[in-house]
This record gives sequence, C-alpha cells and structure tokens, in this order.
Amino acid sequence: MTFKEFSNADSLLNCASCSRHVSTRLFDYHCASVLTKHTVAEMPLIERLQWLFSSADFRLPTPFKATHEKNVRDFHKKFIGDSDLCTVRKAMQAAFMTLDEDIAKGALPDAKGRVCRMSASVATSGSCATVAHVRHNHLHVANVGDGAAVLGVNHHGMITARQLSKAHTIENADEVKRIRLGHPASEYTTILRGGRLLGELYPLRAFGDLRYKWPAQLQRVVMEPLGDTLPQFLLTPPYLTALPEVFYHQLTPNDRFMVIASDGLWDWLDPDTVVRLVNDHNLGTQTLTPYVPKLGSNLKQVFQELRDRRAGESKKPIDDNSATHIIRHALGGVTGGTDLQYERLRESLQLPPGMARSHRDDITVIVIHFSEEYLGNPPDRSDAGI
Repeated sequence: MTFKEFSNADSLLNCASCSRHVSTRLFDYHCASVLTKHTVAEMPLIERLQWLFSSADFRLPTPFKATHEKNVRDFHKKFIGDSDLCTVRKAMQAAFMTLDEDIAKGALPDAKGRVCRMSASVATSGSCATVAHVRHNHLHVANVGDGAAVLGVNHHGMITARQLSKAHTIENADEVKRIRLGHPASEYTTILRGGRLLGELYPLRAFGDLRYKWPAQLQRVVMEPLGDTLPQFLLTPPYLTALPEVFYHQLTPNDRFMVIASDGLWDWLDPDTVVRLVNDHNLGTQTLTPYVPKLGSNLKQVFQELRDRRAGESKKPIDDNSATHIIRHALGGVTGGTDLQYERLRESLQLPPGMARSHRDDITVIVIHFSEEYLGNPPDRSDAGI
C-alpha cells in the first residue's frame, strides 16, 4: 500500500497529516472486512480485533487510539451484517469509504461545539492511496488518486509493463466525465479549471480534503475558525470521493513482480522503464548466488538460465533491493554512470523540505516479487521512500 504526502497515499494539497493516518488506519479496516474468512471462528471477536492494532497502534497519537478501535469494531459489525459486501472488491471499497467517513466525523464539533484541531488537521489535509490484495493467484488493486500499480510480465523472454490502475486526474477522460455528470451543466467550466478540481486540487479522488466535500455552511462553522477558506466555485459539493477503483487480475507464472508507487516516481520514470530496472536488478542479484538448477529442469531450461545469469553479470547490483534501485535511477537519472547518479541523488536529498517540493514530489515505492511457486508461498517484498 502506498500513500502520498498532501500525502503516500498522494498531491492533494499534500500534508503528511492525512496520509500518516490513512497509512496506519486503513489496514485495520481491510482486516476487519475479512476476519470471518481468515481467522478461527471460535476466537472471541475482541481477541481477533486486537490483532489488528498490533502493527499500527504505536504510530497513532494517543487521542486517536480509542476512537479508532471503536470505529473499526463498528465497521466490522456493519460489514458482517451486510450480505452485499461479500466480494474482495466491495470489501476494499467499503474499507476506503468507511475510513474516509470516520476521518470526516472526527472533525465535527462535539456536543459542546468544540472542534478537535488535531482531527480537523487530518480531515482538511488529503491523501491518495494504492492498495494491493494478493491471495493465492488472485490480485486486486484499489486506487484513489494519482498513485499507480504496474505488473512486470514476462512476454516471450521480454519484461513488459501492465498497468493495474488508472490515475484519477484530468488526463483520465472517464474520470472527467464522471465528475461533470455529477453536477449541474452550469458548472461545466468551473468544476475543472487549469487541470485541477475547482482550480486547486490535482487528484480527483482522495481521502480527507473536506474543502471539496462539505457544504459551505458546515465549512464556515468548523474550518474557517481554523484558518481555512472556502474554495472558489463551491456550489454543489461533494466534488471529491474516496471511493477506489478496484482492478482484478489473475496471476500467472509469467507475472514476475509488481511495483506500487506514489506519483512522485511516475513524474520521473515511465512504467516500461521501471519494470526494466526491476528486471535488471533481479538479473544482477542472481549472479551473486551459486547456480543450482531447479528440480526437474531439462537441458534447455538450464542453458537458458545460465545465459540469463551471464547477461546479468554486467548488472551486479549496488543497491540492497529493487525499490532503492528504482529511486536511485529516478532521481539520479538513467544515464551518466553510477558516480554521476549518486551526485545527482545527493543534491536532491540535501534540498531543504520547503525547496524540495519545487524540484520533486515525495516518492514511495514498494516492489513485490512473485516466485514461480507463489500459489503456496508469500511473495517477497522490498520498499523504499523519500
């Protein structure tokens, strides 16, 4: 799963507040939606739900912990009682939407009219997200915003890229049509201005960013006292949704790896270049281990594997994993040699945070490698981010 800094989920007015909370909370909602399938039925619900918070709880600020646990438990009760939420696609969509609703709910005034500034900060910033669900040979990718997932596929000995998501931006004609059909024709020229939602927001789907979801009256009560102003042309909200598009793919032995990354990567490298870099790194890694033929390999297969290893000798990796390898080439350039790459990379990483945003976006990369025996074994993963 990747989110972007507005957020890593991704440039919705990129502020880390929303993406940090989406990255720690969203997995819990996903887990709650599949508990009945993947846990021991006799185990008490409270014990099963405690599993969910073992990985994320320590990252949540204390004021959010109790509320988050209650929200996930409420979601689980609602989910298991709804027979329409019985597929992976619907479960992922329900997890995204419920989390977004809970984030918005946290920003509402309490019974005494008080607004929690920390909760409001989360809800008024924004985040994109790309999440992959792999079970045996079934792959689902849910995406909100401008991150992307790409599959590296072996096609007659060549590695090619297959897109597993669509960016929710003005370049997506279906997305533009969806938004315009949801509002009066009189808003045709104001909904999308300068390639952005209401002239401000680049991603057209996102978590948080209540400025594009709440009606003006509610925003004046909750957000204006905190210093936020209404977007121009806010006439018939909501304009923004956290409903993900979910793509399904049945994995085959030709599917070698998957790359999930925030849009900061795709600003620098196209999918074909990214899958080539991962494949080159894999070939180079093979040369560092002794060759052992697979059980049952024939002479032709052994010859091909040895030829691949020979081709990889010139690509012995200097990076620990393929995700780091991708980032080095994204910021260091794909030409000029290793020394020049590292010099460019150092220059980019040494930029102060305020200046860095004008040169590059935040980048998060996750690479999942599928073994030929992926049906019975979990895939290998590497990730990196800056």
